[in-house]
Amino acid sequence: RRAAKKQLPERFEQAIDRAAMKTGAAGDDAYLAEWRKSNPIEVEGDAEKVAISEAERINAEYDQEKIKSLIANDGWE
Repeated sequence: RRAAKKQLPERFEQAIDRAAMKTGAAGDDAYLAEWRKSNPIEVEGDAEKVAISEAERINAEYDQEKIKSLIANDGWE
């Protein structure tokens, strides 16, 4: 199978940066210490289409209020 990735909108990157600054994770090591990767998942159909669909789902699920809540909670749900 072929892997596929889809970048989320810039507001997600900005939210990550804001949460990192709020917790004092300014250096590269501190900034990346809380990052996690999940294992690849098998999907049915075209991987690129699934990646696009998942990115759209995440973008819809994490509206601006939910993003603000995550930042206020140091990036944790």
